[in-house]
Formats: sequence, structure tokens, C-alpha cells
Amino acid sequence: MADTTSRFEKEVNATTISLIAFGAALNIVVGQAVQLIKLPLYLDSIGTIMIACIVGPIAGMLTGFFANLTLGFFFNYTFLFFIPVALVIGGYTGLIARLGVFKRWYTALPAGLVQGLIAATASAPIAAFMFGGVTMGGTDFLVLYFRAIGKSIIQSAFMQGLAADPVDKAVSYLVVYFLLTRIPRSVLIRLPGYANT
Repeated sequence: MADTTSRFEKEVNATTISLIAFGAALNIVVGQAVQLIKLPLYLDSIGTIMIACIVGPIAGMLTGFFANLTLGFFFNYTFLFFIPVALVIGGYTGLIARLGVFKRWYTALPAGLVQGLIAATASAPIAAFMFGGVTMGGTDFLVLYFRAIGKSIIQSAFMQGLAADPVDKAVSYLVVYFLLTRIPRSVLIRLPGYANT
């Protein structure tokens, strides 16, 4: 319990709160831009992934939580139901970043693919049972296609997730890898997750 408390205090302080807010804003701006042009991806977790890497899993989870909360209240209420998925993304990324997967693009890429599989598994039941598989996103056409060829709602939502989420998260992980290579080490060294990068 004491270890968890100290980790929370290390990751969530006056300095990192501003980073969490920045990461949440990045999720919102990029995600909404992608949704506006109806790309078959989300790219709405880049901020979560970034903060999880440079600060830690708790900060990553908080970034995803606040991004989805804001999106749910001001843009599309469906985001509120996907908060558990955002928490999974932040937690998973923060934990595997400690293994050094973001030090090289060729380790970040497969880690992103695995993240996509986990996200698809977590989000499919929510999409299927709460929204009939259609959440007004750019990947809805995949759900409609799978439904048209006779798949059930849950099968369609899961297959859509398998088709889109691994690619989405792999791209997001590569974007974050690229961004991390551009952040000066003098800045990174001050952050709790510096060893991850």
C-alpha cells in the first residue's frame, strides 16, 4: 500500500499534472481531427501513450480518463463508456515502457500491435452491448460490413476491433517513439519515466 501511494505521489504532482492535461488535450485534438475526416483509425490515445512513457502508468491512466471524460461531456457521450479501455491503454503502456520498448522503433511496433489486440478485446463488448457496434467513428463501416455478411453484433464489433485497433495502436506507438526522439534529454531526465525512454 505504501509503495502504491509513493508511486502515485511520484507520478502525480504539480509538474506532471500539467503533462497529464497536455496529454489529454493531445488525445482530444488528434482524435477529433481524425474522426472529422473519417479515417479508419482513432489515433486518440497518442497523448495517453506519451504520458505513460515519460511519467508512468498511473499518469497514463489519468490522461486517458480525463480525455474520455472531456470528450464524453462535450463531444460524444459514447466516450464515457470507453473509459475502462483508456485506463487499460495507459496502464499497459506505462508498464511495458519500463521494459524499454520505446527505445527502438522495431520494439515499439510489435508492442503497439499487442496493445491493439488488448484494446479490441476490452472495447468490443462495450461497443456491441451498449451501442450495437456503431459509435459514430471512422471504423463503423467495418461493423456494418461484418453484420452484412451475417456476423453477430459481438462478432462484428470484435472483428472490427481486430481489423482496426492493432494498426491504430501500432501507428500511435510509432508516432510516440518519433516524438520521444525529439524531446531533449535535459527535459526527459526530470521526469519520473525518464528511464523508459
